Amino acid sequence: MKARFFWALLVLALCTACSPAGLARQGAADSLPSTADIVYVTPTALRTLVPTAARHQPTATVVESGQVESAPELGANCEAILEQLYAEASDRCLAGPSGYFCSGGLPPIAEPQNDAFNTPGALVEAARVDSLRNPALADRQGMGIVWLRLEDDLRINALLIGDLRIRRVASPAGNSWRAFTVESGVMPFDCASAPATGALVLQSFYGQGARLTINGVTADINGTLIVLTQSDRTQFIAVEGQIRLGAFGQLAALGVGQQLDLRYEQGDWRKPLQMPGAPKLLEYELIEHLPVRLFERPVPIPQPGYAQTQGNVNMRAAPDISARLLYQVPAGETMSVLGISSNREWLHIRLGNGETGWMSAELLARALGEINQVYDQTPEPPQRFGAHAQLASVNVPAGGNLREAPDTAFRVKRTLPYGMQTNLLARSPYSPWVKVRAEGVTGWMALFTLETKSVISSLPIDYSVPLPPRATPTPSFSYGGGHAYPNPEGGY
Repeated sequence: MKARFFWALLVLALCTACSPAGLARQGAADSLPSTADIVYVTPTALRTLVPTAARHQPTATVVESGQVESAPELGANCEAILEQLYAEASDRCLAGPSGYFCSGGLPPIAEPQNDAFNTPGALVEAARVDSLRNPALADRQGMGIVWLRLEDDLRINALLIGDLRIRRVASPAGNSWRAFTVESGVMPFDCASAPATGALVLQSFYGQGARLTINGVTADINGTLIVLTQSDRTQFIAVEGQIRLGAFGQLAALGVGQQLDLRYEQGDWRKPLQMPGAPKLLEYELIEHLPVRLFERPVPIPQPGYAQTQGNVNMRAAPDISARLLYQVPAGETMSVLGISSNREWLHIRLGNGETGWMSAELLARALGEINQVYDQTPEPPQRFGAHAQLASVNVPAGGNLREAPDTAFRVKRTLPYGMQTNLLARSPYSPWVKVRAEGVTGWMALFTLETKSVISSLPIDYSVPLPPRATPTPSFSYGGGHAYPNPEGGY
């Protein structure tokens, strides 16, 4: 009797486990979470929806220190979370001193070990670090974001994004980071807005050249160069200015929108196995999601290739023959391409001085790959992340004059006292003045009367302002390269 009772209970338990409700519970535990739409930012007026599905990790994540930390999920909220992480990193490390590392994200692993990196925003002297390993994108904690502002005489800054390792190579300059190796890792693909791979961004001071040795290649940089590695190759990608690379006595010029790939012995990044050959069109998918607003000087990511004027060509404010004329660009000007109009008749281009506009595609010689960005509304230039990106304060002891238009010939609306904070709105098309709002009043102020960490060239140009009554010189954007910090005379 007891035996029959035991077997009855066992059969009942098995039937319960096999019931539809039981199967449903088991299926829910094993299935992926529901697919979500991630909205990522492109230079278009419309948002782009990218479906994605990812298995989420438990809410509590164990970090290296052994502590259990709770952080926001990526997945469906990936873009918003990355934006927040980028903004926090920028606020921590914006405009730091030369000769120092600053970590704005997850702490990197340094050799020799340095506990200062465990404090976000702490400055670590670059001369005391021999190598640095930056963490990849963690499912719930962010990723490594480190600035390396090199010594003043090098005239260049570096930004480490995501899974990346740099190691200093001995040089005659001793502890200087004039020569180093770079090795990047592949980033997780559960977030459509995240960079595809770890990357090193190198930017020379505006209008100045700098020389470094990277993975055994001499790089003369006057602009912005992105370096990353994949398998047995180092990829050098030009996104701004002029770049020249050299190895084994062979030089190669790299234009904006181009890249040069060099082969290496697997895992040995000290010198390439080949001389530089001809550059090719950049692989856009490698860098399209790099957070350019983290750069010291934000620059839009160019499309593969370039365009060139064959005669005088008008550059306009919009892709329309009746749009405002900005410049007449002379023959022989090589320009990067940012996008194309939906009717494929106009190219959105960027001049060497950083100014952008639209040109008729049929009037240009082109060496272009697939253009990934299609839009008809001109996107605003990228501005820095963070709370200080569009703020400025009056730095004139007697106060700064807020005028009706960007010239001293126009009426003063009011005088703002020393130290008053203003919001930057736009810049002048013909003078080093900016449009600001302070205590509900909008007007124009001379750039030298303000202190700001904003990138002035990233402010939109207000073409509606009246011209001054007296003669005005030809527009020039050479004042600090459009960069007002630390002063209008210089810039990064």
